[in-house]
Amino acid sequence: MQKLLDNRTGKEILPETLVTYKKDNNVLFFEFIAKDSSLNSYSNKDNDEIWRGDVVEVFLDFGDDFYYEFEVAPNGTTFIAKIVNGKPVFIKNDFFKSEATIEGNNYKVKMVIDLSKFHKVSSIKFNAFRIETKGIKQDYILQALSPTLSDTFHVRDKFIDFPL
Repeated sequence: MQKLLDNRTGKEILPETLVTYKKDNNVLFFEFIAKDSSLNSYSNKDNDEIWRGDVVEVFLDFGDDFYYEFEVAPNGTTFIAKIVNGKPVFIKNDFFKSEATIEGNNYKVKMVIDLSKFHKVSSIKFNAFRIETKGIKQDYILQALSPTLSDTFHVRDKFIDFPL
């Protein structure tokens, strides 16, 4: 498991977030453990602005003019879109499955992404993130596997190679 770091500074920060990821055949697996959360799920409607609450996220880039964004809130609500010119385009998500479980003040999210539903994938760049609100609507805690050193996660040159 790898720790997510403060997205703004690149330093270790609490609350702790751990992520594991792997590829098995044509399937990507991600597992997050988000510790000491306020468990603030912004909405129970998929593709709503769930990033306004607590979420974990994965961005995937296959080398196209766009990339994919996957978010899961503690209550299991999801946000799945292609990001085209900085804007979300909602897509059929028959290739994505997720599960969220809450244990005390922690939540765990499992994501499964079936690559066979995409065009031939020869390389993958990605990043993994967490937003923790601590129940407030400002000064969110932003964490990243590969910090963007800014207030946004949408920095493609900070994506890292997924081990194939």
